[in-house]
Amino acid sequence: MAAYRSPSNSIILDNIKCVDFINRRITPCTLHVERGVIKAKTIKRAHLPKGIPVCNLRGRFVIPGFIDAHTHLIATGIEMQRLDLSRCRSLDECLQKIRANMKNHELVFASNWDEYSWQRDERERLDKHMLDRISKSKPIIMRRICGHYAVVNSAALQRISKQWKIVDRKRGRLYEDVVSDLNDIFTPTDEMLRKAVGLATHRALRLGITSVHEISNPRRFRIMQQLRRKLKMRFAIYLPVKYHKHLVASGLRTGYGDDWLKFMGTKVYVDGAMGARTAALWRPFTDTHGRGKILITMRKLAKIVQSAEKHSLQLMIHSIGDRATSMVLEVLREYITPGNPLRHRLEHLELLKDASVADIGRLKIIASMQPNFVRRWQNPGGMYDQILGPRYTKMNCFKSLLRARARVVFGSDCMPLGPLYGIEGAVGHPSGRGKLHIADAFRLYTAAGAHGTFDEKKKGKIEPGYFADLVVIDKNPLEERNLGSLKIDSVMVAGHFVYKRALL
Repeated sequence: MAAYRSPSNSIILDNIKCVDFINRRITPCTLHVERGVIKAKTIKRAHLPKGIPVCNLRGRFVIPGFIDAHTHLIATGIEMQRLDLSRCRSLDECLQKIRANMKNHELVFASNWDEYSWQRDERERLDKHMLDRISKSKPIIMRRICGHYAVVNSAALQRISKQWKIVDRKRGRLYEDVVSDLNDIFTPTDEMLRKAVGLATHRALRLGITSVHEISNPRRFRIMQQLRRKLKMRFAIYLPVKYHKHLVASGLRTGYGDDWLKFMGTKVYVDGAMGARTAALWRPFTDTHGRGKILITMRKLAKIVQSAEKHSLQLMIHSIGDRATSMVLEVLREYITPGNPLRHRLEHLELLKDASVADIGRLKIIASMQPNFVRRWQNPGGMYDQILGPRYTKMNCFKSLLRARARVVFGSDCMPLGPLYGIEGAVGHPSGRGKLHIADAFRLYTAAGAHGTFDEKKKGKIEPGYFADLVVIDKNPLEERNLGSLKIDSVMVAGHFVYKRALL
């Protein structure tokens, strides 16, 4: 929908209930928004200037815009133009969908399949020979939802250089880096990338997301710079570690850019993923008896940390398994500045040792976590239970990290997008190590995320001086019984309505 823009760049939001997740309270009030910023907050509208357009929100609840602290939003927009397998409930259903799309495409790139949503375990059946039976001449790529594992046919395999290391060429199975770089091998056009920004932004705004911490690459960053004046939400960009030396040489530093689009730092992978069985664990997976993969040596990681410290670059370090995180913390203890002024962050942290929880708090490392994983996989009989056994209840220990005074922030990893979906996971966590009060869950998806990008004085609160990035919802979000039925009525970014579900 077209954004609402007041001719005077000023608007009054009247008859609203502002929600404060930090102090766990709701205040009836009126907001005066001017030039994208909250200018005044008052309980008496008479105190505000006359002659300004007024939007009566009829007693609705207003919360700060959600900050998704870990996204692949442009990749999501690309996938929205490709074949989506997320609703398939069996391998055969996936294959049927691929067959139906072969005629009109020179290449079929299908994403988001998840064998744990299938009716039975069929993962081992899937290999290149099965895909070759559909086509030997047109490339077929099936990338798992985690983005760390894919299966391709022979035609696609021929286009993947033998320089890639973790590739099972006999069965057409790809792991880790090569999977992340499939969009560089099977390249989308600039037009497709521009369309991806628009499609994914529209989806995110409907979910109340007003800012994202986006993992990208230089080409996509260039496209976003071209679109800078058309952006309807705020992007903080992280680039893969393979570009780290170029970033250092260019003089680019954390925070370069503006409040709509800025560069933040470097993304480093230390291990793989749970679903791909490549997360690095101290104790083996119960089904494969492997312990996952460490993707970088301690020596190389230490050099990257030292370089980031020297050149003022924030690090976003992917670390899922307990063995991987123990290794990362050993390096960080030695090389980061006390107090972590660059706000280096660890991503995912799905399984942690108690000692690591304490270290993350003591070192003031940001713990960037995904509560949607709890709702999707952390239940009896779910993926975590199947691959880890009793350990599954201890995963995603949000509460333990908060008790250790860690800086926890929430994101989605686009699996799937949706803060309300993730918040339900955090509030319904099966263990006391993870289960959160509903106010804390919302706070970690709003005010906490602002800290990750040095924006805590601009975002995440409904107070004068903060951006008017706001979400209007229909029910009290502090009442847990309402959580499953909350509706997002409208979304405002920089003082303009960019999404409306209902006529206000």
